[in-house]
Amino acid sequence: MNTLSDPPARAGLLREVQRHFSSYATGDDDIRTALPWFTMIRRSAPTAVGSGMLQPSMCLIVQGEKEMLVGEQVLRYGPGHYVQAGVAMPVSGRIVHATTAEPYYGLRVDLDPKEIAAFMLEMALPHAAGAEDRPIVSVEPAGQDLMDAFLRLIRLLDQPADLPVLGRLLKQEILYRLIMSAGGASLIRTVAGGQRERAVSRAISWIRTHYDEPLRIADLAASVRLSPSVLHRGFKAATVMSPLQYQKQVRLLEARRLLMSGTREAATVAYQVGYESPSQFSREYRRLFGATPLQDAQLLRGHLPEP
Repeated sequence: MNTLSDPPARAGLLREVQRHFSSYATGDDDIRTALPWFTMIRRSAPTAVGSGMLQPSMCLIVQGEKEMLVGEQVLRYGPGHYVQAGVAMPVSGRIVHATTAEPYYGLRVDLDPKEIAAFMLEMALPHAAGAEDRPIVSVEPAGQDLMDAFLRLIRLLDQPADLPVLGRLLKQEILYRLIMSAGGASLIRTVAGGQRERAVSRAISWIRTHYDEPLRIADLAASVRLSPSVLHRGFKAATVMSPLQYQKQVRLLEARRLLMSGTREAATVAYQVGYESPSQFSREYRRLFGATPLQDAQLLRGHLPEP
């Protein structure tokens, strides 16, 4: 199967992306298109490491290279590959190759797990084998058919009257290509996996909703009807981190969001996201973000030079 690294597939999509961006000022852009689930991204220089919650989505790289840290796993990918996630995951990432002459270009499609499950049921699509062995976040090579769908999607943006109908059909085609690809097992494990996969997904959802509460693995395992050891193994296989590591990253990301508002003290935020010790919160915050909570908040608001 051809990938974007093959000249015909790569050149055609790259030309359309460049054409679309030509009407925008040079520099860094995130273009929210007329289709609310489709975003085009351009960066003209490498970026610093940023941390955040990766929402269910897939992002295809057309030009440039990116690096992502999921748990302790480093994923590096470039033209012809896409990263996909079926559930929200705390990650760190940076663009490692981009220049003014050759910017980083990414195409992101937001995914709805319920939409994927309904689509699979409606189309009677087969479940990919080996879903239990694939992590939730994965990097996959893009095939010619998927490139073709994105090429038509970008061209469709020039026809606003056709977007409501044809945009929906093209999204379904993209979903179909993702599900039926070699990496389909990774994407659908959270929506159509076996009993263990569904239980792990429920555990992930509980932690995201109750991140500020004490996490007792035995109680969480009982609530999703798994033994603690099976939950721990399944959780780590899916997310490349333990339930406690996942909770810590969700807490720290929420703390960063609260600190950005500038209306709360670090100690108040520490208690609000579930920490019992502000000093422990500060240590773990600095370990993840490279600065104390106060320094990081001031830096993000543009008050301090980068440490």
